[in-house]
Amino acid sequence: MRRRKETLVHRRYGNAVRMSAACIALLLLLTGAPRDLGAQLLPGAVRALAPGRLLVAARHLPDPNFSDTVVFLVDYSDEGAMGLIINRRTDVPLVRAFPLVSPAPDPQQRLYFGGPVAPTGVMALLRSNSPRSDAREVIGGVYLITEREPLESQLRARTGPDRFRVYVGYSGWGPGQLDRETAEGSWHVLPATADVIFDAAPESLWERQIRLTRVRVARLDAPVGRTSAAW
Repeated sequence: MRRRKETLVHRRYGNAVRMSAACIALLLLLTGAPRDLGAQLLPGAVRALAPGRLLVAARHLPDPNFSDTVVFLVDYSDEGAMGLIINRRTDVPLVRAFPLVSPAPDPQQRLYFGGPVAPTGVMALLRSNSPRSDAREVIGGVYLITEREPLESQLRARTGPDRFRVYVGYSGWGPGQLDRETAEGSWHVLPATADVIFDAAPESLWERQIRLTRVRVARLDAPVGRTSAAW
C-alpha cells in the first residue's frame, strides 16, 4: 500500500497540539491478519466516502499501520482525506502525555493512536449535546478538537472516555488515494455513530465491525426472490 502523503491534509492538521515524543515509543502497532473470505468490494463503496463515515480495514489489508483498524473519517474532498484510528488504545496515560496540565487529567484515561502521520501532534474527539464554537462538528454530537485551549479544558475537567478521547497522530491520504484503496477492496465504508466512536471496548471493535460487513455481503448476495432486510 502506498505511503500516506503529507499533502494539504497534513498542512491543515500539522499544527495540532504537540506532545512529548517520549510517549510515542509506547504506542501499539497491530500485526497483519489472514484474508477474510467475505471481504469484497461492495457496490457504491467509493461513492459512500464522506466525512463522518467509518473505514473498516479488510482482513487482507497488508499495511501494518492499518491492519485490524477502524478509522473515523473526519475530512474527505478532492484535496485528500483525513481520519483517526479509533480502536487503538495505548498504555500511555493522559497524565503522562500532558504532565503540565493542572488539575491533572483523569488518571484512568489513556492516549489513542490516531495514525502514522504527524506522530507528535494530538487531536481529540468530544461527544457533546451542546453546540461548540471551539471545535468542529463531524457528525451529530461528535466534535473534532485541534486547538490547545479546548483540549486542555477537557483534560482539566477530567472528562471521561465515554465523551472525550485524545489521539496522537492521524491517518492521511493524498488526492484520490483513499478512493483507489477503497475500490481495490482495502476498506469497508459504514456509517459512524457516537456510540461506535466512543465504544467502551475498542480492542474488539474491529472484529465486531467486520462481522457487520459480512452480514452486509450476505444480504447483497442473497438469491433473487429471497427476502432480505435493507441495509
